[in-house]
Amino acid sequence: MATRTAAAVVVGYLLSMSVVMAQTTPPARGGSAAPDQASMMVLMGPRGPVPITQRLAPTTLHGTIIELSCFRTMGAGTVAGAEQIACAKAAITKGSGNAGILTDGVGTFQLAGSFTANNYAKLLSYLGKEVDMAGSEVYVSNNFSYHVFEATKITPAKNGVKGNSP
Repeated sequence: MATRTAAAVVVGYLLSMSVVMAQTTPPARGGSAAPDQASMMVLMGPRGPVPITQRLAPTTLHGTIIELSCFRTMGAGTVAGAEQIACAKAAITKGSGNAGILTDGVGTFQLAGSFTANNYAKLLSYLGKEVDMAGSEVYVSNNFSYHVFEATKITPAKNGVKGNSP
């Protein structure tokens, strides 16, 4: 019986390792990797710096700044509403919130980079507002929930003018 158990453990380990080794970086959505791959870490708010596996070419996203848990609970129809903004500010202040951007047609991204420092202090005034956000999509190691966007510049959106999307 012990021989079978040991063999099963070895086979299980080999299978799990082969699955891990077979995983690759997901394909870029219409873009190629940015030439500057020097920084392989990105700041993710209160989580601190996390490793990235790939940084895509710079782009600009147009969308609304949100807090992800409030957005999941309350939906897209109320992202600019006072109730969702209050929920977002409360979650971020409590330290349990994660800022994101709900884009026009590209999807929802969790935000990373210098704008997430000090518990998203630089983003609080943008909650529920439309913005144009320059930066790059990054693939964060072991992140399976949202795409991640490392913002480098944020500007309030001009009425009727949308930025480029990837």
